[in-house]
Amino acid sequence: MRKYLFILLIFPSVCFSETSLWQVSKNGNKLFLGGTIHVLKKEDYPLPVEFGAAFKKSDKLVFETDIEKIQTPEFGKKMAQMFTFPPGKSLKEALNKKTFEKLEKHLADRNIPIDSFLHFKPSMVVLILTMIELKKMGMVDIGVDQYFHNKAKEMGKATGYFETVDEQLAFLLTMGDGNENEMIINTINDMSKMEVMMAVIKSAWLNGDENKLAAVTLTEMMRDYPDLYQTLLVKRNNNWMPHIEQMMTDKKVEMILVGALHLVGKDGLLQQLRSKGYTVKKFK
Repeated sequence: MRKYLFILLIFPSVCFSETSLWQVSKNGNKLFLGGTIHVLKKEDYPLPVEFGAAFKKSDKLVFETDIEKIQTPEFGKKMAQMFTFPPGKSLKEALNKKTFEKLEKHLADRNIPIDSFLHFKPSMVVLILTMIELKKMGMVDIGVDQYFHNKAKEMGKATGYFETVDEQLAFLLTMGDGNENEMIINTINDMSKMEVMMAVIKSAWLNGDENKLAAVTLTEMMRDYPDLYQTLLVKRNNNWMPHIEQMMTDKKVEMILVGALHLVGKDGLLQQLRSKGYTVKKFK
């Protein structure tokens, strides 16, 4: 489903003329703010040189959540518990007959038995369907955030995050609440358009066009899913802003890496920082 996929993934490239990385400054202090994705193609490496330059100039890296904790068995167990139905309930009961049959056919076309999905909640189904298509597209390598988290760990650089893993899981778990059937159907319908949609986004991103990126990703979401827009983007951006402003009060230089859609649009971090008097410019 386009509205949900856009939240999770934005594609970078090694040939940016203007990168998805900004420098924020005020009163002699600065930080770097960049958009991330969670998976990449092998050919997307090496990353744009600006990311490496900002990394070298940074004293600390800040991510959306605790990346190290995400990789632990405990996290995997917790996610499994949160995103699966309790005994006695199943996906078949959570969806109407039309949606369930459409999902069953979609999976059968990919030689995946529907039985392997019955214990998953609808939000988890959307995530898995998305990852299946990304894998078909060759999107199997680590993303920008994981890449730089690994580099920070290797070099002994400090790291931080805005949300606990429990908070981020809670946001994902409530995705599509009350609209589960529509979410599943739209996700399946959009699978065939995924590569084309990503090409449009990539073009806007390659040109450093904030307005176009917001228009092709956020406009529909704001119109059709205002509650989701508020929960997954606006609320979280507003929660992060005080932390970002606090970072701007000392001489340390942070490199903040968050999902690209958190940066653009009228409620994005870039616009909020500009409205508060910070100087925001592309880092070159």
